[in-house]
Amino acid sequence: MAGPKNTSKILEQWPWLKGYNSSLFTDDVVAAAIVTILLVPQCLAYALLAGLPPQVGIYASILPLIAYAAFGSSRYMSVGPTAVISLMTAAAIAVLPEETRLVSAAILAVMSGLILIVFGLLRGGFIMNFVSRSVVTAYISGAALLIMISQTKHVLGTQADGTTAFGMIKSLLNSLSTTNIVSLMFGGVCIVLFWLSRQYLSYGLFKLGIRSRRAKLLARIAPIVIIGISIAISYGFELPQKYGLKVIGDIPRGLPMLQVPIPDLDMLQMLWLPALVLALVAFVDNMSTAQTLASRSRDRIDADREMLGMGASNMVAGISGGYPVNGSMSRSAVNYTAGAKTPVSSLIVAAFMTLSALFLTPILKYLPLSTLAALIIAACFSLFDFKSIWRTWKYSAGDGFTALATFIGVLVFGVQWGVLIGVVMAMVLHIRTTLRPNMAIVGRFPGTEHYRDAERFNVETNEFVKTLRIDESLYYANARYLEDKIARLVEDSPKMRDLILMCPAINRIDASALSSLETINSRLKSAGVNLHFSELHTHIKDRLAKTNLIKNLTGEIFFSQKEAMDSLEPEPDWSRFSDHVDIH
Repeated sequence: MAGPKNTSKILEQWPWLKGYNSSLFTDDVVAAAIVTILLVPQCLAYALLAGLPPQVGIYASILPLIAYAAFGSSRYMSVGPTAVISLMTAAAIAVLPEETRLVSAAILAVMSGLILIVFGLLRGGFIMNFVSRSVVTAYISGAALLIMISQTKHVLGTQADGTTAFGMIKSLLNSLSTTNIVSLMFGGVCIVLFWLSRQYLSYGLFKLGIRSRRAKLLARIAPIVIIGISIAISYGFELPQKYGLKVIGDIPRGLPMLQVPIPDLDMLQMLWLPALVLALVAFVDNMSTAQTLASRSRDRIDADREMLGMGASNMVAGISGGYPVNGSMSRSAVNYTAGAKTPVSSLIVAAFMTLSALFLTPILKYLPLSTLAALIIAACFSLFDFKSIWRTWKYSAGDGFTALATFIGVLVFGVQWGVLIGVVMAMVLHIRTTLRPNMAIVGRFPGTEHYRDAERFNVETNEFVKTLRIDESLYYANARYLEDKIARLVEDSPKMRDLILMCPAINRIDASALSSLETINSRLKSAGVNLHFSELHTHIKDRLAKTNLIKNLTGEIFFSQKEAMDSLEPEPDWSRFSDHVDIH
């Protein structure tokens, strides 16, 4: 029997267990049934997108759900195959021999999982901070367009190769003469139906008197109805035999054997970089989804636990014959909307998917590939967010250029390199901004204690006491810029005898910046100018107190800018004012 301490640890790991009852279980079962209906066609379609047999998508939709429920922190996350991760998997394994791609996809999942687990154990959830939202938006939009292009060959019923947008388009154009009209009709009609059901069905049902929540759920289920009709038409009219319509075909029934895929050295060299990028994208995408759903329910997401959850999910996906997985925004949103209350819903979905693998696969034999491609293409419409990219561009040209470069990079070089381009450019932009931080000579608004940029506002300044406000932390990359700025200020201010560095924005001073400040103090002393500081943060002041800078400082450290000016500002020359009062 578990003691109080053990019970406390269990509840700390899985707080949703406290108070769990039959009512919550009923809600989880209903949500799980709806998510499963959505997951079955999606896992088949995304396996197709990854260039893998359809059953691999089913395998990747069982144990990862259980692993995430055990280690993740979101109550609503639905883990499994997703469009972007499937496309990245396809690009990663496309360079390998065809006979090794199945095991390569499993190895890629294991490697990505190990990377995420290591980062999670090292409490590396902060890595989320290095990927800007504009980069995420741009890569998702670029990947969505790339996915749509990649699935066009199934709609047309032709063969086409390539891992970049231009390569795929060129191959598609060359194969247009082999277009299958029946496949094109199937795919075209299904794209329209999927899109209409996503955009307008819930509103139409609501207008017919169905409650809003139920109308949304029915609209979510509509794709499975369309897929069912496609299978019935394909089988009933013998379209594969008579018109060459490509279908999924026989899907092996049963569950995979659990085994750890062992890579050779060449495969490791080929896959380590895709695994690293895939792990980063999976984590960032998963965190965005988890935080969005958590904000709706006032939950909190633990970034380190999310890393462990995603890492464990990918590990077991690879061991169970699957391929890399991620948290799905669409299925997670359906899980939340359908009324799921706890991760038990994911455990039930895993059970339903196990039953599907055992008993449902024969029914899917006549499912047209063009229908699955249409499902993927329709889902990609919701991933485009060009408005956000345009807003980013209008607000910040640098961030907008980074987003545009990410989008183009995804199309030209592929998803992995597109993401790397975006991350590197965002980091370079940040470093470039901090290389030349804003440093302003400030003055006082007359009759107040407020100090502002003298070039932008009509403020009082003093030719004997100058104040330079530094609007960035000081580190090795911008320390020399501060030296040059102060040197120019000394040259332009021949009467200056005191210089105050106003530091409300400085949160860090590294060793290189400290050395520069010591040099500045020495040079100012030679020029007959005292160096002072105002508005230093306490933790910065405490660290500086241990250094030679403070011991040799020619001036003082003031609590506020007002205190500094009250102490240093010279008294007015009262001799200029006559005590004679003219009464005439």
